[in-house]
This record gives sequence, structure tokens and C-alpha cells, in this order.
Amino acid sequence: MTSVYADLHVHSSASDGVLSPVDLVKASKNAGLSVVGITDHDTVKGVAEALAAGAEQGIQVVPGIELSCAWPDFDIPLHVVGLFMDHTSKTLVELLETQRRSRYSRALKILELLENLGIEVTPLRNSFLADPEKLLGRPHIARYLVEIGAVSEFQEAFGKYLKRGAPAHVPKDHLVPETGIKAIHEAGGLAIIAHPGLTVEWEKLWSRISGLPWDGIEVYYSEHSPDQVEYFLNLARSRQLLVSGGSDYHGEYGKHASRLGLFGLERQSFELLEAAADLDGEPVKAVSA
Repeated sequence: MTSVYADLHVHSSASDGVLSPVDLVKASKNAGLSVVGITDHDTVKGVAEALAAGAEQGIQVVPGIELSCAWPDFDIPLHVVGLFMDHTSKTLVELLETQRRSRYSRALKILELLENLGIEVTPLRNSFLADPEKLLGRPHIARYLVEIGAVSEFQEAFGKYLKRGAPAHVPKDHLVPETGIKAIHEAGGLAIIAHPGLTVEWEKLWSRISGLPWDGIEVYYSEHSPDQVEYFLNLARSRQLLVSGGSDYHGEYGKHASRLGLFGLERQSFELLEAAADLDGEPVKAVSA
């Protein structure tokens, strides 16, 4: 990518990012972006604030989301990015409220396991209990573990305690991708396969999801190698799917620090996505490199 016009995968403090929606929009403008997609995990609560900030700052904000999906009978998870959605959609809001409650319960269970391992979690538990409406995720816990010195850095928290197979891992409740895609489409949005290159068993996953009503693939992603970009671009072309891209920026911590605005789409590819969203459920089937 020679010139990034739109970064369509970033996270604010409405989920597990560090920056508030307003500050994230300002940072995006300062990074030279013309468009930023707010794609918080399983919530749209930061979208209205970001849209207002975008109007004030003179940068286009795309309402979005990143849904955490899986199947009860299949062991490979999948993230689905939704873009250009009506963030007030009743179907979407009700689905996300169910997800929020599930995330909150999961976070408290993780704290219980950490406590059983001898880690002091009372301050973090109290902060969770004081804000039961907050959308919680493992990064909130990982940052706390760094702060108290239980681990030396953010990724170590996942490897030592939080990832699958680790002693404080708690599985998520399953939102099947079919339900997530339907909710995105009912909200007028485009359903995008998120960061496919992070999936170790991609071919196995693709055999499961290739027949679903996707609109596009996140080809340009901060952790995709050049070979992966080429592979997923060719896949998009062969399946007449749109191309998306973004940094997965969460703030100045973790593996995506300092990547805001460095990954995403050039202007022509973004305009194809935007045109597809404007067709109300009949996406443009075209791909631009």
C-alpha cells in the first residue's frame, strides 16, 4: 500500500482500546487519515461520540464493529468486521447487549481463576463491579497484570495466563458467524472476514465459511505478510469480494502500537466499499489492489 486513505479497523476505550472515541478520531486525523473505521469489539457504544468528533475534526468516521464469533462444534474462532452499519439497529443492539453480559461474566470468572493462582485482583474486580455496563475483554486484565508486576509486558499476560490452554483462560460463549453476519446486514452494513492471516488453520476455516454471504475480506492488515496480502487479494478477486484493511490499533501498547494509519486502503478501494454500502444490501462485487 503506497498511501493509506482509510484505516478501517481500530479500537477505542468503548471496548479494549486505550483512547476515547474522541481522542482516537483526533489521533487518526493527526496520522494523516481521511477515513477511520471504529470497530470496537462487540459494541457500538463509541460510534455516536466518534461520529460527532469526526464532523468536528473534518475526518470521515465509518460506523463499524468487530464481532467475536465461533461455533459450538468447531474449534476455530472467527472475527467478523462490520462496516457502514446503522449503529442504532434494534437487532444489532439487542445482540450486542447479550454479548456484553457474556463478556462481563467471563471477565469475573477470569479474575476468580487468577485469584486462585495467588494474584491479587481485588482492585480490578472492584472497578469491574463499579461499572457493570462496561464492555470487558482480556486486554483490560492483561494491562492490570502488567501494572501490578505479575508479568513484565502485555503479550506475556496472554501467554502465561489468558490464552486458550493457559490457567486463567475462560472460553467465550458462542456467537455463530451466521448470526453475526445477519445482524450486520440487517443494520445495512458490510460483513468482512477479519485478519484471515492470523488463522493458523485457514484452509479448514475457509472450508467452513466460504459459502456464507460475505461482502469482503480484510486483505491489508498490520500482521499480514506480503505473501498473505497477495494470497487474500487473489482470493477476493476469485470470489468477487470487496477488499478492506486496517491496523487493528488499540493504542500505544501491545503489538499494534504505532501502527495507526500505516495499514488500510487507498482511496479507490475505500470508495468501492462505500459504494457497496450505499446499495442497501446489494454490494458492488469488484476488487481493487
